[in-house]
Amino acid sequence: MDENKKKLTIYEKIVKFFLTDGKGCIIAVSQDSLLIKAVKAMYKALGIDANSFFHKQNLEKAGADAKSLLTRFNQVVFLVESSTDGASNVLNIKNFKNILGHKCKVIVMTSETDRSNIIQMYEMGADNVIVKPVSVNSLIQKIALTLNPNNELAQKVDEAKALLMENHLDQAENVVQEIINQKPDSAIAYILKGDIAKKRKNFEAAEKFYIQASGTSKMYLEPLKKLARLYSEMNNLEKKLEYLKKLDKLSPLNHERKIDLGDTYLRMDNEEEAKANFDQAIRQVQKQARDLISSTIMQIARKVRDERPDLSSQYVAKAIEHKGSALSREDIWMFNEIGISLRQQGKWEEAIGYYSQGLKIAPMDGGLYYNVGMAYAQGKQYYKALENFQKAVEVSPELVDQYSSVAFNMAKVYQALNRPGDAVKYLKKALEVDPENQSAQNLLAKLTS
Repeated sequence: MDENKKKLTIYEKIVKFFLTDGKGCIIAVSQDSLLIKAVKAMYKALGIDANSFFHKQNLEKAGADAKSLLTRFNQVVFLVESSTDGASNVLNIKNFKNILGHKCKVIVMTSETDRSNIIQMYEMGADNVIVKPVSVNSLIQKIALTLNPNNELAQKVDEAKALLMENHLDQAENVVQEIINQKPDSAIAYILKGDIAKKRKNFEAAEKFYIQASGTSKMYLEPLKKLARLYSEMNNLEKKLEYLKKLDKLSPLNHERKIDLGDTYLRMDNEEEAKANFDQAIRQVQKQARDLISSTIMQIARKVRDERPDLSSQYVAKAIEHKGSALSREDIWMFNEIGISLRQQGKWEEAIGYYSQGLKIAPMDGGLYYNVGMAYAQGKQYYKALENFQKAVEVSPELVDQYSSVAFNMAKVYQALNRPGDAVKYLKKALEVDPENQSAQNLLAKLTS
């Protein structure tokens, strides 16, 4: 216990230094109010103002704003949802990382636990991944582990890359050697040595350095990509295929690599395997297209939600139907969205039907159980409401600690069931989370008078 506390203290110091003396900032690209609340709670726990925290709804806008923010701050950490309104953000991460360089770190927030999806996030440029729900402590730890305290090394890497692009190979080599002197097991340094050797047409040396880089981390894909490209230039199709297959095993969701695999098999006169990989590439792109269509339908639903909740729920139902068997944990927000819309129309039983569909996909999602409880409470079925509230807190105990409204609504159900003692307990919890919750204050005063 003491050891864990000591580690956490170190993480807190790293993040606090980054946000104060290090002049760093955090941009959250998310529509998840729980995440935003957790980030603000993190600032509070660190004892600093949240004036270096920025909240954006859109990844493209966040990337543009980061450029101007970096005139005031030295570095930015992005907390990016893996998808927004059903459309993937993962494929766009690398673009703005290339623009912002070492001044940018990206942590992807996801509900997805599938290894292939998480590996794809790293391949597309994520520095770290957090599987939600996220607590304040885990957020601090992940940010601390993501930050590179050795900014000098990061700057040297950027310097070596710039020299390499300008063909100043001897100077680049000197900078790379400085990196190795500071960090002998640096994978990126050996990749750069391989790049320098390749530019000199010394393919044997390039191969040696790339293999050395790949040995430093079994999950680091970049050296394997470099080797595949090197063997392609050398027209060594067997070795190219060997490394493409290794990459595909580690990260099987990259459709461009499937095409490359197919092309390599075709050039090796293996038409059957070529077609199999081409077909897999098509299936993956079809999934992306389905996601984009669902995202567009959901945008329409949100646009008309306030004016026409009935029409909004029809469009959400279409989006869910369109995704069909491709629905995953990343799509749970769609079930929450239609459930809330139906409850606003008084159709609480229909809402429960959609929440139940969501629970088949994510049986440990506390937010869904909470919403089922809210729907039952709306229908005055308080015992069923309480049962689902208790299940919500059981699987996601952080809900009560982060949302004052959760504890307050539980208190109202306890009051309806004539259990004032339990109601008072949860009202006090609601006020602990948000001392200014007027409804909780009023009900507590009523029950304790």
